[in-house]
Amino acid sequence: MGKAIKKANLFDGDSYYALFAQATYKRLISRKWFAYADIMADYEGKQLTCNVSKCNNYGELKKAFLDIRQIINEKAGGECFATKGNNRGKKFLYIGADDDPLADMRNAKVINDLRQYWRFCQDSAGFFPTSWLEYFFRDCRDLIDIKAKRQKGEQVLSASLDRMLTNIDLLPMLYEAITHKQVLSIDYKPYGEESRPLVFHPQYLKEYNGRWHLLGHADNELPEFGYNVALDRIDGRPRELVPHDYVSAPAGFYEQFFNDIVGVSRHADAKVETIRVRAHSLYVFKLTETKIIHHTQETVIPFGQHADGEYGEFEIKVEVNNELIGRILQMGAGLEVMAPAEVRETFRQRVEKLAKRYEQ
Repeated sequence: MGKAIKKANLFDGDSYYALFAQATYKRLISRKWFAYADIMADYEGKQLTCNVSKCNNYGELKKAFLDIRQIINEKAGGECFATKGNNRGKKFLYIGADDDPLADMRNAKVINDLRQYWRFCQDSAGFFPTSWLEYFFRDCRDLIDIKAKRQKGEQVLSASLDRMLTNIDLLPMLYEAITHKQVLSIDYKPYGEESRPLVFHPQYLKEYNGRWHLLGHADNELPEFGYNVALDRIDGRPRELVPHDYVSAPAGFYEQFFNDIVGVSRHADAKVETIRVRAHSLYVFKLTETKIIHHTQETVIPFGQHADGEYGEFEIKVEVNNELIGRILQMGAGLEVMAPAEVRETFRQRVEKLAKRYEQ
């Protein structure tokens, strides 16, 4: 036997050694023949295109396997692996009596991972509206611990979202309605209008800029899917309608729904535009690089000195909505929409109206 392994847990952490240990152990408890190349392929997530010995971190793989083999053999008091083949293509087969010889180590890793997740959940309480916590932790001691950490000033995560939004306390109830496919009667009150009832099939919750929106299908209303009800426009508490057949959104609908907009609002006659935006300072240019406006954003002119001035430009492919206009105008004179002409005109009119407010 070799020197005893002192490592507390082979599987802990995200080092190459730990990842190879996990992949190795999964192979051996399958009780099927395997080689080093099989472990490396599992780690890479694809078939190898070269000899395993030429792969990056091959040494860590080999060390992890040898350590696992030694620990298992020491526990069993004898050799638990059969081998076949030559050194280059040698294969191994676990033949030990115990189907899960390192169960204690694996369970310890799971417990450690759960503790880490538990700590994060407690700390991340600063991200969530209070109504979420009060609802989902109402029967847990965790809620007491979370409140105690907050009172002691020990909370280490927080968000800038507004927590005082009207009807924020409805979030848990609406979340449950979505997961349980419940049809709701909602009194919807747009600004400056009378409240009107909706038979609503809630399908998706979306937060944007601190404001929550409930999206779904509303009977006898358009659009058929993606009908948007802002939480702060709901009048009173929604009521479940029983019995009532629930209408689900088509698979993947909401991933596509938000794909080409900023924020949450869409307009029936809107089309996707390729919008070119100019940044007039290096600071603003870099800011829009690190905090992009939309996932389609692409730099088309690097920032620098050009014949007609100092600037950089990027393009985004989106529908024009109020959220997009707000994102760009919040940068003031730092950003300028250059094209297409009709979109530039939309921004020019907004800026002109704004400027007139300050003329006197």
